[in-house]
Amino acid sequence: PRAGSSGEKNTFIYRVLIRNWKMGSACPQCLRIFLVIYNFLVVLIGLVILGFAVFAYLEPAAQELIEASGSRVIATTVIFILMGIGALTLIVALFGCCGAYHESAGLLATYFTFLIIIFTVQVVGATLGYVYRDQLLVDAEPTMRRGVDEYFQQLNPNTKVRFMDSVQKLLKCCGVTHPRDYRNHIPLACCNITTSSCQTTPIEEEHVYSEGCIRKYKQVAEEFLHIFFLVIVGITVFEIFGLFTSIIMCCSVRKYNTDYYEVNYATNA
Repeated sequence: PRAGSSGEKNTFIYRVLIRNWKMGSACPQCLRIFLVIYNFLVVLIGLVILGFAVFAYLEPAAQELIEASGSRVIATTVIFILMGIGALTLIVALFGCCGAYHESAGLLATYFTFLIIIFTVQVVGATLGYVYRDQLLVDAEPTMRRGVDEYFQQLNPNTKVRFMDSVQKLLKCCGVTHPRDYRNHIPLACCNITTSSCQTTPIEEEHVYSEGCIRKYKQVAEEFLHIFFLVIVGITVFEIFGLFTSIIMCCSVRKYNTDYYEVNYATNA
């Protein structure tokens, strides 16, 4: 039989006690605050990843370099993967914030599942990138040599010639291995001064970049890939904290809900 007004009073007391004990203690509240702040940072990371990928896909200069580098398929695949990761990261962060704020076990479980998917994709992508990193560097030298050869044809600058010009201006280098690759017909991109007279000066002159591009290109590319992998590792470690925190809070919420209904049922029995 029901306990009448006394039973209702006891039910209210048990609800307050269980609520304060389970979710009002310091640890669960700290987890809740941590997850909200954590997912705000996840939103920023997602925006950076998505913005970088969209920029690389839409920027004509970037597409020109990708086209001429000889690794268009690999580079484009990486860009689309980054777009997907960035967009999914934003959606996942929304689940995490809502789940933590509303103490929803369902949203937290969904958040944990999506975070596992992102974590797996990043690990697989980073592994493939590390395995095939040499292929990106190997394709660069033939492309550079074709750019030098086509420079002598005096045609309209194609992608390979423009790729070579961009590399020479950016890295302050000339030719594939040496400025002599141009046989004393130095392109303006090899000059460290803004005057066409540089093209008629001897190769040994100080106004001409003296170092070949392939060595500097590989050096810069290796440094970039090294930084890229370190960033991926850092993000992965960051995500591990989110995985553990979300599963702990999800278990706490589920246990609270179970105990709450058990006490409520026993009090009203």
